[in-house]
Amino acid sequence: MIPGRGVAAKVEGYHVLAGNRAMLNENNITFPQQMTTQAEEFINRGCTMIYISLDSLFIGYVVLSDTIRSESVGTIKVLEALNVQPVLLTGDNEKAAASIARQLGISEIQANCLPEDKLKYINEYQNRQEAVCMIGDGINDAPALKAADVGIAMGGVGSDIAVDAADIALVDDEVKELPHLLALSKRMMTTIKINMSFSMGLNFIAIILAITGTLDPVIGALVHNAGSVLVITNSALLLKWRKCQL
Repeated sequence: MIPGRGVAAKVEGYHVLAGNRAMLNENNITFPQQMTTQAEEFINRGCTMIYISLDSLFIGYVVLSDTIRSESVGTIKVLEALNVQPVLLTGDNEKAAASIARQLGISEIQANCLPEDKLKYINEYQNRQEAVCMIGDGINDAPALKAADVGIAMGGVGSDIAVDAADIALVDDEVKELPHLLALSKRMMTTIKINMSFSMGLNFIAIILAITGTLDPVIGALVHNAGSVLVITNSALLLKWRKCQL
């Protein structure tokens, strides 16, 4: 595996390369003009090309085209409604990236990204004091997942390295749960603040009453436990809480 380039292998004694154009250029492999023209036609249609060589001889290519999940467009719209700015970071070429972004309704695109490029863009956002959530599934995404404020990996199709680098793994790869995950995290922080404010206020009042002799130790213990029960009950409400539903 060559990050940002492709894969190299020995197959029955042959040296095989499969990756992007840069990978083959770095290995001094030339392309027939006819093949280059054909490949450009697919690239202009938004496809991704995997070029293949055998023992330093170019032998062909594989044409790939991404398929958008039915729920992805709705997911992006809900995220934007939650004041989240979606950004597409991809190793695909500009035209393939633009085609996907157009279907999803994403305006900000960074194409032809190597792992270090994704890391650089995330650092730029963070330097502007913007919180970054990175979502990925591949080996090339691992550094960015680690550097982001929150990293989310696809637990099913994602590579082991990406899952290990992320803070959260979506077990069923359900991207439609991302808006709920974001809304739930905000709700959780609100619940934590409410619980802490309530607990500190209750304890402060109990201390004052104890100093004045109004609250004896037995009643104080009951008040403390009652406060704990209320905090736990308020937190338990998060188990059934759901705001975002596609």
